[in-house]
Amino acid sequence: MTASIHIVLSVAWQDAGDTTRAIAMATALRDQCPSALKLKIDFLSCGSRFEYQITDAGFNIVPAQPRVRGISVAHDLGWDWPEFFGSEEIAKSFIDGQLAAFRLLKPDIVFHGMWAPASIAARLLGIRTINFLPVPLHPSAFAHGLVRDLPDMMPLFTRLPRPMRRNLAWWASGLMTRAPIFRQRRLGAAAAACGWPVKGPISLFDMNMADLNLVNDHPVFHQEYLHRLPSNIVLTGPLYAKNDSELNPDIAMHLKKGPGPSILITMGSSGTEEFLFEAIRAMKLDPVDDWSAVILASKSICSIDRAREVADGDTRLFVTDHFIPAPAANALADVVISHGGQGTVQCALAAGKPIVGVALQVEQQTNLDNAMNAGAAIRIQKQSWKARNIRNAVLTVLRDPIYAANAIALAETLNAMDGAKTAAEVMWKFILDEQAEKLKA
Repeated sequence: MTASIHIVLSVAWQDAGDTTRAIAMATALRDQCPSALKLKIDFLSCGSRFEYQITDAGFNIVPAQPRVRGISVAHDLGWDWPEFFGSEEIAKSFIDGQLAAFRLLKPDIVFHGMWAPASIAARLLGIRTINFLPVPLHPSAFAHGLVRDLPDMMPLFTRLPRPMRRNLAWWASGLMTRAPIFRQRRLGAAAAACGWPVKGPISLFDMNMADLNLVNDHPVFHQEYLHRLPSNIVLTGPLYAKNDSELNPDIAMHLKKGPGPSILITMGSSGTEEFLFEAIRAMKLDPVDDWSAVILASKSICSIDRAREVADGDTRLFVTDHFIPAPAANALADVVISHGGQGTVQCALAAGKPIVGVALQVEQQTNLDNAMNAGAAIRIQKQSWKARNIRNAVLTVLRDPIYAANAIALAETLNAMDGAKTAAEVMWKFILDEQAEKLKA
């Protein structure tokens, strides 16, 4: 009789990067399934405009409550910074929905991203969990250099020169974990109402922790504290969109039309229209600039009409809200302007393209700082994300070939790794070890 394993994958599918990574790892897990095992993978979703990517990859979607529009995580959760959930009631509705689904599906393992309702619900039910993370979400990493610079949300200190900020970040990195974002009050109250044994705020470290935690990033960026991490946190390498679809001919033609360089502007699915619009203004600030820019106006950020209004008919700018296969677009760009999302940064660097970016939160800031410390990016602080500063940074990157050279050097190491394959290998070892323990019992 063939043994079986049932995995339920639960992620905030409104996030394009998490969707891409989850599908890639699920596909690799399916491809590496031992012949002696029957594998079933269900994708649990409350709604997302990216659900078609799941079904296109050949996976089944199980609807979960509450049903949401699926435009963006911020909209659906009612983000109220630094709280991830707009109210205790909203948080509880998502935990309740995950609990109901897990009770119905009875999975052997819940595989989730940075999606606290799934983690909390699975642990309440005693289900084994696997998580994937953009960075090592552990106090030891934060205490020993994960954050490379003072977070932009500390405006008084971020006005200091960067070398001084970096030194302060190193010495104060442990203190950063006392910031409000690390203690989620509403989520903690909702978890307690659902049976969570610990009362009060739930920590950022605990709300997503799993039995096995996969970090989808290049180990070279985390050398200082790798040896300090527990054995259940494993760096499996970069994991970004490797879509081989062809680029829309009009977009490709615009990026190749010359006579000057090509710019790709993307704020992923988690940026804001404020930052996107400022980047658009930078591209049309001076009529002497001979670049051609493609601007991705994601539906989760703004309406395409508003973005085109900012572009104001400038023929150098091509604004679209259509899906753009990132590898093909990056291949034609000379510089990528980005919000620092992990997938966007990794995809740009894998194409050997330097980045000018702004971060909306600490993880994105860390991604950009890692690229900047490697000489392949310029990160502009949030309070300095103004059209003139953006234009100057782009010109600096274009005029100094060292940025492109460093990006190409990083590309060689990124492309030598298969993050999805490595993650699947680590997961299968965990799963098979679990199976062996059950047989012993």
